[in-house]
Amino acid sequence: MSFFPSDWDDEDEEEFNGNVEELVKEFEGHQREDFTPRELLEIFRYYSMDQLFTGKEANGKAHMKMVLELGMSQFPYIPVFTLHMCEILMGEKNYRLARKYLSQAREYNAFEPALFFMEAVVLSLEGRPEKAMDMMRSGMELAADDEETLEDFLELLLFYGRFEMALPVLEKALSQGQDVSYILEKWLDISTDKDHIEKLLPLLEKMVDENPYSEDAWYLTGTCYLELENHEKAAWAFDYAITINENFLEAWTGYLESLYEISKYEEFVKHITEQSKRFSGSAFEDLQGLYAWSLYETGSITDSRALYRKILKKNPQDSESWYSMGLTWHYEQNYSAAIPYLERAYELNPVEADYGIVLAAAYFGVSATEKWEALYDILSQEHPEEEEIYLDWGIALHETGETDRALEITQQGLKQNPNSYKLMYRLASICYLTGQHPAAEYLLETALSVNAEEHAQMFIFAPELKKAGSLLRIIARYINPGL
Repeated sequence: MSFFPSDWDDEDEEEFNGNVEELVKEFEGHQREDFTPRELLEIFRYYSMDQLFTGKEANGKAHMKMVLELGMSQFPYIPVFTLHMCEILMGEKNYRLARKYLSQAREYNAFEPALFFMEAVVLSLEGRPEKAMDMMRSGMELAADDEETLEDFLELLLFYGRFEMALPVLEKALSQGQDVSYILEKWLDISTDKDHIEKLLPLLEKMVDENPYSEDAWYLTGTCYLELENHEKAAWAFDYAITINENFLEAWTGYLESLYEISKYEEFVKHITEQSKRFSGSAFEDLQGLYAWSLYETGSITDSRALYRKILKKNPQDSESWYSMGLTWHYEQNYSAAIPYLERAYELNPVEADYGIVLAAAYFGVSATEKWEALYDILSQEHPEEEEIYLDWGIALHETGETDRALEITQQGLKQNPNSYKLMYRLASICYLTGQHPAAEYLLETALSVNAEEHAQMFIFAPELKKAGSLLRIIARYINPGL
């Protein structure tokens, strides 16, 4: 990594345009001792990039440290060498040595905010938050109104996950009218940790509070909510972004995706139809699958299937579209029409459990007994944690007269998913149907204690249980305890 670029360059040196590999040979061969700061930085960067691309971490790190130690000893008034060394030591969690070097560097650079900022991060990583905040305040006082330094520090804090410490830095930057949205957007784009993304949210909300007419602030807030799967909030934030700037394509894309996720299909169709006329033809290409399903949900089934065919012609490897096209037939119980699409989806992506589950149900729908039996068996081995496999498999067995086998499969599923109230209710139902009333009553009580609201699914599976007095009395104790 490289932070504080504005503090690293030796302004007395022109941009380096020499042969770096020759420099490295001279350094490794101890051919001379009088390297300039610029040359040492170029050698360091050479080793850093070499380590990155070759993966020779230990050897590359040793060379980098040698270069930095030479730089610190020969040019103690240039903080860049200490800052780079701290980056390496922080990666090794050698915080004590990092602080030692920083303390030495401040003897020559008592008013360099970058050294205070770096030590603030080191202290925070050590678990010393109060000292870290004190050091950070000192750095901010020294930085004063230097926009570039504040931006560098904000990036440093985000890189090391110091989100709480980043808030006052952001507040200061915003109070000075700085636009730091690009920094937050960068870290939001590259972050895969939802905990980190969630901790970015207060920073983004602060941006909105400071400038409620900033489409970028609303857009980034919406993106954050979208990553956290809070689609209602995402739609709310994106709506502000496109209200402020109706030509903000990325915000429209986020808004449409959020509408889809909260099942507002009519609004999705309305907006994508209108905006497709305003933007280029490929602007919403990534949303075509969502558009096709939204058409289905709003009753435009013919248009939906036509769009799916268009998508699949263009991208025949799109397993999600094969699956969704199959669902449009499956939900109409036209299983023969659904099966070719579902088979193709499962063939392309057998890791997706839902593809196999729906395909097995379609096989059951056309009485392809050997196929659904074989597929349920495979799915139970590959996805033992999926309760729907055992629930559907049990229904298929029960409806084909193999209730005893359905009992075994449901028990197998409950063993794999001991907290599944759905499987508890199902097993209670089958036990009662097979004459095992005490076991059924025990299982029913267990399921009710976990989730009493879902007891009605027993009667969907076996309507005759509505006449089972002992089960109804148990249910009444949980649903109407006062009666």
